[in-house]
Amino acid sequence: LSKLKLLGRSLNSLRLIAKNKIGYMILTQEDFRELNGLESDTENFVNNIISVEGVVLGLFFIELKIGFKVSFRSKGQLPVNKLAAIFGGGGHINAAGARFYNSKMGTMIPEILREAEKFLSNYRKG
Repeated sequence: LSKLKLLGRSLNSLRLIAKNKIGYMILTQEDFRELNGLESDTENFVNNIISVEGVVLGLFFIELKIGFKVSFRSKGQLPVNKLAAIFGGGGHINAAGARFYNSKMGTMIPEILREAEKFLSNYRKG
């Protein structure tokens, strides 16, 4: 049941930016405590973001006990592994991730979203 509650909480946090081309969700440690959930319960939640019509890039921010992680997903040929690499992460063309050990999620989210918007804009130009 906690997995479904976490899914509901994450979907409730869904926001769209960049003319609805980028979507992101957030789960905090408070969410995990309140809903008695585990990080492992969130596997594949990020895929819900790119299921939204028009969204081509999805980011899922998960606060960990130490730091946080971001899962990136994309549609088509948008290489999110290159976006993740900006933050020391990696992965595949449509699925990647990055982990931040010494940063606060709340202060980093705006910076990561700015980079995602810039990345999408540059990719579409090129």
